[in-house]
Amino acid sequence: MKRSIFTILLACMAIFTFGQDTITGWTFPVENGPDSLNANMGTAQNMDYDIRFEDDATGDDGAITLKNAFEDFTATAEGWDNGADMKFWSVKFKAAGYKSFKVSSLQSAGGNKPGPRDWKLQYRLSGQDAWTDIPGGELTCANDWETGVVENLPLPAECNNPESSVYVRWVITSNLDINGAELLPTGISKIDNILITGMPIVEGDTLTGWTFATGTEADLNANMGTGQNMGYDIRKEDEAGGEDVIYFTNGTMENDFAATAENWDNGADNKFWSIKFKASQYRDFRVSSKQRAGGNKAGPKDWKLQYQMSGEDVWTDIAGGSVTVANDWSGTVEGLLLPEACNYPGGSVYIRWVMTSNLDINGEEVLPTGVSKIDDILVTGVSPTGLSESIAYESIAVYPNPCTTTLMVDESREASRYAIYNLAGQKVAAGNLASTNAINIADALEGMHLITLMDAKGAVIGSEKIMIK
Repeated sequence: MKRSIFTILLACMAIFTFGQDTITGWTFPVENGPDSLNANMGTAQNMDYDIRFEDDATGDDGAITLKNAFEDFTATAEGWDNGADMKFWSVKFKAAGYKSFKVSSLQSAGGNKPGPRDWKLQYRLSGQDAWTDIPGGELTCANDWETGVVENLPLPAECNNPESSVYVRWVITSNLDINGAELLPTGISKIDNILITGMPIVEGDTLTGWTFATGTEADLNANMGTGQNMGYDIRKEDEAGGEDVIYFTNGTMENDFAATAENWDNGADNKFWSIKFKASQYRDFRVSSKQRAGGNKAGPKDWKLQYQMSGEDVWTDIAGGSVTVANDWSGTVEGLLLPEACNYPGGSVYIRWVMTSNLDINGEEVLPTGVSKIDDILVTGVSPTGLSESIAYESIAVYPNPCTTTLMVDESREASRYAIYNLAGQKVAAGNLASTNAINIADALEGMHLITLMDAKGAVIGSEKIMIK
């Protein structure tokens, strides 16, 4: 397989890797010069960082030359002998405000000068002395560009939102060359098409919520969130479909209220608080809430959160969603993440707080008079476009709509960049606007999409739904 194909794949990877931006990358397009070993892709703060060939034993940097490849050049180094767990390629990057980093690369070893065969990827953060293995980062090299491939290898969560630099290295793990013989000082290693991507950390939009501010019947409906969710109410239910009366008592703060209900006896895995919401263009939903049980009317102690999608009959546990309640507001859930199965829901998502035992907060059997209270319910979600679904977005003028091959942008908006998303929230195209303000639509794209325009600094100007035929 020719490296030209890999070059195309590398360019596409930054666009089509879901939610990922290019943080840094090396394709070595020029043979020499002061910047030839520096990153040629990524954010501005990373463009001055170079690739290095290093030795842990000596602390020295080895010489790197750029050799001809199929289309451009590749970083090349000798002197890998006696280098197991000590000699390595290394890069670094900064990316505060990003998470979910992924690494890609291609490696090869010389044929006439056979280089290292066995490698693994590791990382460390600024201030750390030890390198840590990246799970799944072991690889074997050969005298080709198809064997030593790393594709979208995830970095551990410890790397998310780094305060300073993240270092990544490709270290040899044996002293064997690609033929299984002892590495010689003349053995060659090559590395190319290094790409590190990351996902912007976006604060979630409020999709629905209840603070029970007035203590009236109107508080049963959500008082926060998107327009389509404001009409949905909170309920106290049982598996048989029965509902109980909800009234209001003192809440978590002075002068506000909490939803309150009785009749929790014999309610284990049967009786629950429930809400629902819709958010078709959102992902990464998080739930927060506070629960309490009455003192003189001791209510249920043990709870868990579950979810259900429209059309499903079974409730599914939310990982980490177990809650223990007392006669205070310590029964809290803070930013509990819903499973990926909830992302971009076609219909409603249901959440419930269900009893898991028949014990009250004193360890006794729950009586019919036992009271449960719930307050400060909040559900947030992230839109991949960074735009609110309910407010929608500031409309922009693009034409023709529907379009086939070319989409024109209103020149008055001073847009510099664009991104196109499908209805699953995946970025399917992006780029800079031409001087004609025309966007060429790829043949493979059809159906409903969302186009977002940005100014020269990357600030969102607005978005519009478009139909591509």
